[in-house]
Amino acid sequence: MVQFNTRANEILLKLVYYGPGLSGKTTNLQSLHAMCSDAQRGEMFSVNTQEDRTLFFDLLPINLGYIYGNAIHLQIYTVPGQVQYDASRRVVLGGADGVVFVADSSEAKMQDNVDSLSNLYHNLNANRLNIKQIPFVIQYNKRDLPDALAVGVMNRRLNFRSVPYFESVANRGTGVLDTFLSITRETVSYTFKKYHLDKKIKDFDEMLNLIESNVRSSMRELPQPQEAPLVPPVESTVLRHSNVSVADLTPGKVADAQDLLEDALKSNMETARLYSELKQVKDTLEKKNEELSQLYTQLDRANQDNLKTRRYLEGLVQNIGEAVISYAPDGKILTWNMAAERIFGYSRPEIVGRNMAQLTPDHLLTELDQVAQQVGRGQVVRDMATTRLRKGGVTFPANITYAPVRGNDERVLAYSALVRDVSEHKELQEQLVHSQKHEALGRLVPSLFHEAANRLTPVLLESRLIAESSMDPHQAEQAARLVKAVDSIQSLLHPLQTVLNPPSPRPLPVRVNDLVQEATALVDAKAQRMGASVELNLDPALPQTALDPGLLVQALTNLLLNGLQAMALSPIKRLRVATRVSGETLQVVVQDTGPAVGEARQAELFDPAQATTTEALGLPIADIIARQHGGRISTRSQEGLGNAFLLELPLVAVKEPAAAPAPPPGLKGTRALVVDDESFLLECLVDALSAWGMEVESSPRGDEAIQKLEVGSFDVIVSDIRMPGLSGVDLFDWLKAQRPAMTRRILYTTGDSFDVKTREFLEASQVPYLGKPFDLKQLKQSLERLLETPVEA
Repeated sequence: MVQFNTRANEILLKLVYYGPGLSGKTTNLQSLHAMCSDAQRGEMFSVNTQEDRTLFFDLLPINLGYIYGNAIHLQIYTVPGQVQYDASRRVVLGGADGVVFVADSSEAKMQDNVDSLSNLYHNLNANRLNIKQIPFVIQYNKRDLPDALAVGVMNRRLNFRSVPYFESVANRGTGVLDTFLSITRETVSYTFKKYHLDKKIKDFDEMLNLIESNVRSSMRELPQPQEAPLVPPVESTVLRHSNVSVADLTPGKVADAQDLLEDALKSNMETARLYSELKQVKDTLEKKNEELSQLYTQLDRANQDNLKTRRYLEGLVQNIGEAVISYAPDGKILTWNMAAERIFGYSRPEIVGRNMAQLTPDHLLTELDQVAQQVGRGQVVRDMATTRLRKGGVTFPANITYAPVRGNDERVLAYSALVRDVSEHKELQEQLVHSQKHEALGRLVPSLFHEAANRLTPVLLESRLIAESSMDPHQAEQAARLVKAVDSIQSLLHPLQTVLNPPSPRPLPVRVNDLVQEATALVDAKAQRMGASVELNLDPALPQTALDPGLLVQALTNLLLNGLQAMALSPIKRLRVATRVSGETLQVVVQDTGPAVGEARQAELFDPAQATTTEALGLPIADIIARQHGGRISTRSQEGLGNAFLLELPLVAVKEPAAAPAPPPGLKGTRALVVDDESFLLECLVDALSAWGMEVESSPRGDEAIQKLEVGSFDVIVSDIRMPGLSGVDLFDWLKAQRPAMTRRILYTTGDSFDVKTREFLEASQVPYLGKPFDLKQLKQSLERLLETPVEA
């Protein structure tokens, strides 16, 4: 009968394995015991007769864990199968909460199974238990026997209740766990419903599933030997009767034999229960001892930690960046840390015991008296700005925080002074003010660059127009000098423009070997002047890929010039360039024989902010171009071997065109609208476009341009972005709403593409643009590409 221990929140259930002799009841328990983890299983008990050690019953406590705050414990018993122990079987069945009937599958044992089932019925009745109500499961064991009956036949003879049944080979562990889980689930379910405990549980089926999951997770498989599969031997505690044999007790003597036997069994069962409880108490005491030992260990560790903390705090005070000084109310110095030695210049033996006045200028001695009065009243004086004396009489600015040092009775025993030397801080403040002034000047650079680009662009265009117009030889020579001067100015601005406004690549089918040779030709003259050799090791099998040839030549040229510059003072001047393919990556290696660059310096090579000259922008520009193509540049330096720069670019397959592309449409006869607030640049743009045969209208303002668009049609628009009044961005918004087709035929010119708002607009709209300053060739090519774009696209 189920037992509820409300004090311990424990529910104890009793399961009995019943069946004929040698059917495998004990083997089931031994297998189950071997499967259980050490944490789940209890000790196994046996009660034997005095004569032949025939097993009366086994008691196997199993803990199913805690279910909603209650621990569910199972006590599992077997009964002796021999007929002479019927009284023992009846005693063991007393208070059973669930029964497993273990039947022998052998055909010769069927009658024994039937007799044992009938005996179970009578013994349950004797214990006032109903075989038709008690949780009941049947196991057909020894299914590996050659004369094993069919399960259907055995079910017809034995399973009169149509209860769950399982096939098993108990000595191998087969079917043992499934049988146990089934009777456990049936018993727990029946018990909880009988006592209405299921109504207190939100999801009762989930609880049953949780029990089954807990049991399965705590079980392990039995080992399967090659021959003679047997359950591993299980140690058990044997409980014996006193020296009284059943044969010695006959009716008519002092005690009835059956009563004495039942008393003996009950006594042994109670002994087993008490033994189990005693073992649990022992285990609990051992755990408590372990906990006490751990507490002692933790206490010892805490004492050690306190000692470490004390030493740490002492070390912290000694090594803190500010001077920590304590002194008595009469001014005598008591403690002096290392920072005080560093700041004031006095060692600890020199100053301890001397007066604080020794550290104070004469005109500030009254300050010490005022501080003593305030701190003596328990106040804290924070961050007092003052002046103190170093050893030798040198003054320095200081910030001092004074605080009281109290005893156990809260009386002020001494004063503490935290002294901070702020002379370095003042120097840093001055440097900060100086750098802020330079930062303010730096903010003018983008604006100045924009203005310079606006003014340089018409000069560049006009010089090209003059050079291209017919004139006498003297004027042509003058125009050529003008173009050369303008080109030199543009070359100075171009690196900065590339950094501030990273170019967008226009990929074309190219061979990287050709670009390397072109870049090498550009630096060949400088290499010859330096006496440097340039060695090429180009992979002839390098495939075509899609890259911007102009940008890649610029990046490669910068890498080569960097290598030549690094070898300027080297005795051996050899520059090696190699190309290869690695997987889906195309690689170009440029190696020089210059002095190795340190790791700290390597990170600065590609940082534009670290450049002090336009030549130093070469590597940052090469890195920008590589990243714009989806690639990267890395470097490796080794003393004696020089520096190697690895340019890696994605290898993009190039499809051959099906047919030759149609020639680009000419500019002649097309209509253009030019919008720019710079009158000189506007005139130059009108002259250039007119010279190419275009019909041009101009406007210095965005609102005037909209008026012209409302009354006329144009093939292309050339517009500035930053303009007073209606800007180029506003013009684009108007086109989207009123002339959406023309958003595909607008070319922007700007010297302000590094501005955040301007870049956001250009990236969002994906419209073509020219960064100022630009020349006639760039303008003409951009207009031709723009006219190729269908307005319906």
